[in-house]
Amino acid sequence: MNEIVVHTLDEYGIINIYTDDETLGGKLSLGILKSSGDVILFLDDDDLFSKNKIEHVLSMFTKYDIGFYQNLQEKFRDKIPEKYNFNLIDNNENYSFLYYKSIDSRKIGTLIFKYKVGFNTSSIVIKRDLAMKCVDLMKNVRISVDTFLFFCSIIYGFPIMIDFKKLTYYRIPAIKNNLTPNIEAFKKYYEDSLYFMQIFPYKFLKDIIEISIIQREFIYNLISGQKVKSNIFSNILKFLKILIKYPNKWNFFMISLLLISILSQKKGKDIYLKTIYSNSTLI
Repeated sequence: MNEIVVHTLDEYGIINIYTDDETLGGKLSLGILKSSGDVILFLDDDDLFSKNKIEHVLSMFTKYDIGFYQNLQEKFRDKIPEKYNFNLIDNNENYSFLYYKSIDSRKIGTLIFKYKVGFNTSSIVIKRDLAMKCVDLMKNVRISVDTFLFFCSIIYGFPIMIDFKKLTYYRIPAIKNNLTPNIEAFKKYYEDSLYFMQIFPYKFLKDIIEISIIQREFIYNLISGQKVKSNIFSNILKFLKILIKYPNKWNFFMISLLLISILSQKKGKDIYLKTIYSNSTLI
């Protein structure tokens, strides 16, 4: 079977790369170095592109000076959607997108919390110039490559486009009966936030990265069974400040989850896992 796959890849001129690197950043950085195009698209093995995504994206990169591009997603579970063979977008050009030549700290928060920018690598496309500036730092990113690429585009001043067309099928994991979490994955997300604080020592990113550290540390402790009752009042105050500064569904959910977990950590854990395994508007 493997020989058939390799033969098919060779037939279409697709480069097949083998690596022992366990980090997602390491794997993608190797792929970037092996690539040759000016526009680089990513596709996780769980996700799918819409039929006309590549054509549309290349058209946008031709019309506009873009460094970082992200489109919306159509969510589905383990079963491939019946409409996969059809276009997710229509031919109506009267659709909206956001385009920034430059960006300030307040806009960063809005893009992350309101529009979920820096989420889902399969929905992200970058210019090769940006990729080459970021490739060395990317090698140490364990799992949060999507967030890393967004931050990298900001610090290097590349234009950003958020396209509101749904061009990616994003697979939501099926609900598991025992809700057994991948604790190591949650740990990687937390460690990535600490790494971002180290490599992006910029005032306009510090606030956002600190929020991710606070929230990801709490989630990791919650899922792994470590105590979440330590420094209760300090944590409540931190989560409340985040909610006041960035009022949105996710931050409201996080402070609610913290309060529930103080009363019952098991209940908090179950609520969180059921939420991420559901087709929630929080995702």
